[in-house]
Order: sequence, then structure tokens, then C-alpha cells
Amino acid sequence: MGITIRERGQKVSDCIQNHVKQSVRAIATATGLSKSSVHRHQQGIERRNQHPESDWWETARGYQWLFRLVYGVVYCFGIKQGVGAETLSEFIQIVHLENHVASSPSALRDLKKRMTQLIIDYGDVQAKHCQPSQGQGIGLGADETFFGLPVLVLIELASGFIFIETECENRTYDTWLKQLEQWWNSQQWHCHYLVSDGARALIKLALSGLGCVSVADLFHALRALGRPMGSALGRQLAQLKKQYDKLQKQLKPCSDEAKQQSLKALIEENTAQQQRLCEDQRTYHDTLEEISQIIHPFTRDTQQWRLGEGLANDLAPSLRTLTKLAHSYGKESAQKAIETFQSQIASFAQGIEAWRQWVTVTLQAETQDSKLQNWLLSALLPWVYWLRQADKTRQPALKKHYQEAASCAYDLLFEQPLTLTMAPTELERWVLWSQEFCAKYQRTSSAVEGRNGYLAKLHCAGRGFSEQSLKALTIIHNFDLKRPDGSTAAQRLFGRPFPDLFEWLLENADDLPMPRKSSKAQKANPLYTKAVPA
Repeated sequence: MGITIRERGQKVSDCIQNHVKQSVRAIATATGLSKSSVHRHQQGIERRNQHPESDWWETARGYQWLFRLVYGVVYCFGIKQGVGAETLSEFIQIVHLENHVASSPSALRDLKKRMTQLIIDYGDVQAKHCQPSQGQGIGLGADETFFGLPVLVLIELASGFIFIETECENRTYDTWLKQLEQWWNSQQWHCHYLVSDGARALIKLALSGLGCVSVADLFHALRALGRPMGSALGRQLAQLKKQYDKLQKQLKPCSDEAKQQSLKALIEENTAQQQRLCEDQRTYHDTLEEISQIIHPFTRDTQQWRLGEGLANDLAPSLRTLTKLAHSYGKESAQKAIETFQSQIASFAQGIEAWRQWVTVTLQAETQDSKLQNWLLSALLPWVYWLRQADKTRQPALKKHYQEAASCAYDLLFEQPLTLTMAPTELERWVLWSQEFCAKYQRTSSAVEGRNGYLAKLHCAGRGFSEQSLKALTIIHNFDLKRPDGSTAAQRLFGRPFPDLFEWLLENADDLPMPRKSSKAQKANPLYTKAVPA
């Protein structure tokens, strides 16, 4: 294979640095090129070297860094963040690279398309290595987002791996099932639950398509529960504040003592109503927080499993409080929202039960020691679970509650004789095992919601998705985006490393496009001289 124009230019540049005082003839002899070619490359180098740092880009090491820089900019900003080609072109010109690499918007769009295709090629290569272990358990989250046509998104919640992310003509059960059949194999995968917003197609997908439990999304459920009552509270409070301001304005210029007394009485009554309303609003928020803190696999005080009727009984006082408030705020719509939430309690309990069975079956395959199993399920797992919840949440008050629950679980853990007699290495092993399974319990499909938000940003920036670009974004999510521990979604799900996506792109990418200069532009350049062989 012949060397490229870029490589020939680099070869001439290296020889020029070593033979600065030699003639064109000597350089041609050293490089094996014709004298006219040497002279032409010399002129090209002179035209490109417009800045003090330009010499370095002509060296082999400089070009390698330039290659990584340009591909990195297009990859990180053009593909992953949706920055337009015009902005990328402006950046390349700002850093004085327009003479060393094609910087026009059209050239950068072509480069972006080639990189997108390379990303898809990477996904095709790695697909053969994405094989689950026999009967591998997963928990899924599903939802749709709309950009004209719906984009169906199905994510494995613990790892964050995207199985389905495609634009379809509708979101019916048949459409979901068609997309599911492209990767689903019940002999390889065992889906324990599907978390969704309760759409009929998704409930049917869980029960009939995946053969698993359908779990209501707690985020959507709490939002639907609180919306009617919260809106009514907010409206009434705003009206009272508006009336209060109006009364204060009337009171200031008033000189009639009887009228002043009447206005002051109205202001006092308004203030008392605002206080009562604020108290009710505080009760409303506290009750919703309490409901969120109850729907967990374990109780916060006794660390017992919260299953079936136990969950319904624990939620009953909070729902009675909301029912009382609904008589004054929201009324029929608020009461209907409470009834809808009550009908979803069984779904929350089924999600906890599905996770408990998943943990139990896997634990039985790990050890047959009944004492060890009981210790793990009743002592170690609750402690690890609450630690994880405290670490995840950013809300200070909620974090404090979870830390208190973790402290309580810690005390109960060290009351167990097995905890004190177990070898440190064995204890570490089971802590890591518990951390892995606590990550598998998911109450919401927040990973899907976050993905939908990311797609919305890119859809607005790029004015839409092509099938190719959406597929490339899915591959980037699965094989490139990393959590703080440095793992990708594919690594977490399949338990094996995969080649770095960007490094693979660099290894398989073509040379950078060279800038094009018209003959008129070259002649206008004061450094331009007609090529005349020595």
C-alpha cells in the first residue's frame, strides 16, 4: 500500500528539520520523492505555518495529538452533546488549526457521519460478546418519549443498559412486543419485574410479553396522588396572599376609625386562614414524604420485611390523613387520586416480593447454610440497603432518616453472633454480594426518565434524530458513559470488560480531512510562490 499525502508531507517535514541547509535535491534523495514533490510540500508547509505553534503539527507526534484532538472534539461535543458543525468549525479556527485540518461545517458534518457509522460498527462487533449467563436475572424500566413519533425506551434498571431505544409509529403492545423479540430470549434472560407508569400496553408487556410482575412507578404514582391536592392548596394560599396585600393597601390611607377596625379584623382573619393553610400544606408534604419512606423492602425501626398486607397497613394512616385534607382541597379529584393510589399498593408489594424471591433463590444457589441465609436476609441486607439509600439521596432531611435507619440496622447486625465470629474476608464477600442485590431493587423508572431528558436536549439541538444517530447514541450510552466507579452499563450487566469506545474509533478511523484552498486563495497568500523544481 502507498503512503498517504499526509504521511508524505510529514516525511518531508521531518527531513527539512534534519536538512535545513541542504538543497531540494538532497531532501529528494533522502525521502525518495521527486524534486517537484519536495518543493510542493515545502510550499504547503510554509503556507500552513502561520502561527508559532504550527511547526509542531507538521511532526509525527504533533499530528497524532491533532488527530486525537479533532476526533475528540467531534465525538464529545458534536455527537454526545449535539453541538452544531458551525460551532465546531469556529472552535477549530480559534485554536489556529484551520490550515492543518478541514474546518468547514460541511467537512465536519461528513466527519461526524463517518464517526457515527464507526460507532455503529463498534456496537455490531461487541454485540456478539453481549451474551447473558443462563437464566440471568434482570429488572426493567419502560417508558415512551415523544418527538413527533414516540421513542420507545427499555432499560435494565440496575446496570442502566438500554435494550430498546427506537422511534416507532405508535406505542401499542404489538409494537413493544415486536421490538422486544429482537433480543428477548426467555431461556437466557429471567425478568423479575417491569417498572412503568401503568400504561396498559406496558402492563401487558410485563405480564404477557416478559412473564414477570408489573410494578407501578412510585415517582409517577406520588405525582398523580399529590397533584390535585397540591394544586388546590397552592391556589388557595395565593388567593389569600393577594387578599392580604389588597387589605393592607386599603388600610394605609384609611382615616375612618370604624373602617380601620373592620379592615384590621379582616386582616387578622386572613392571617389566621393563611396559618391554617400553611399547616395543612406542611401536613400534605410530610404525608407524601412519609408514604415514600414507607414503600421500602424493610421497616426503618424493626428492619423486618415489609410485604403484602403489611405494606397496606403501614400506608393506611397516611392515606387517611390525605383523605381528610381532600375534603377541603381538591375534593372529588383528590379523592379519586387517593383511590387510584390505593389500587397500586398491591403492585408495590409485588415488586418487593419479586425482589425478595430473586434474592432468596440466588442466595440458595450460593449457600445451603440456613443460619447464614437467615443472617443475610434479616441482618446484613437491611443494613446495606439503608446505607445505599442514604448515599443515593440528595435531600438532607431524607438522608438523615435513611442514616438513622442504617444506624438501627447496624446495631441489629452486630447483635447477631454470626457477625462477630465471621472471618473478615468472608464478611467482605457477603457485603459485596448484598451491595450488588440492593442495587437490583428499583422503585421507579427514573433511569428511563433521565434518558428521555437527555434525548430531548439532543433532539432540540439537532432538530431531530435519524435512525443512525439514535442507534449511535444508544451504543455510546451502553459502552462509553461511566459511573463514578469507572464501569459502563455493558460491563455492569454482562460482568466483563469491553474495549474503550473512543480508542477503538481512533484505531479504525481514517486520516483527518485536509483543508482545501482554491488557486485564487493561494495566489492571494503572500507566501504563495509558483512551484519550480530546483
